[in-house]
Amino acid sequence: MIRPLALAAALLGLLALGGCAFNHGVTLNNPPPAAKTAFLKGRAFTVGKVTVAPDARPVHETVYHCLPDPMYAKMMKYNLELAFQRAGLTQGKGPAVPVNFEITYRAFKDNIAQGLGPSGLVGTLTFAGFPVIMHIYGVGGAGWFNTGPYWTRQQRIMPAMAAAITGGLKGVQHGKSFYSNLDFFGSDSVGGYFGDKGGFTHHIVTLPYPMTVKEYEQITGKSAAQLAAICKARIAGK
Repeated sequence: MIRPLALAAALLGLLALGGCAFNHGVTLNNPPPAAKTAFLKGRAFTVGKVTVAPDARPVHETVYHCLPDPMYAKMMKYNLELAFQRAGLTQGKGPAVPVNFEITYRAFKDNIAQGLGPSGLVGTLTFAGFPVIMHIYGVGGAGWFNTGPYWTRQQRIMPAMAAAITGGLKGVQHGKSFYSNLDFFGSDSVGGYFGDKGGFTHHIVTLPYPMTVKEYEQITGKSAAQLAAICKARIAGK
């Protein structure tokens, strides 16, 4: 079952994350209901494998994903581990449930999706045998368009995806549905936004938002200059 947000993106574009005119829409495909995940109430969760699919789209337009895919996987894992720890997901009954995430679409154009445009992050989350396809994209004012170096343009979408995943799993840990913390409309038929007016915000996990150059360097083991050079060479097809 798909929990769509196409119309919600237009209606809720002014909801704020951290008091700013920017938030991230989340679309869920086949999130498990609370009845099926009840056995996970009170369990601890841990980040498992985070990968980028070999055929992840787009396969061209390297300018929108100009770093090697293993670097994007490391960035995503970093954000997930930080979010899990700060939200208390790692605390609970054991053994901890491993949570895997495979990125299947990564296009980091400007952090802002124009409708359902090219900017976005899609992946398959898997925990306890439940696969959930998650699509996150940004909506907001023109002031949030990222015109910085291409290698930095996932700086908001990745923490937002980690926050959404963490929010969903926090609901499961509390004995609720995966989408209970992501639903602004009080209806099981809608995936929902997360922001200051919802049940879950990025403040709960206090993720750095946006990611910083220092974090990029820490995660990849490369300096900003090296990352810029890698990006430039890949865009040039070298």
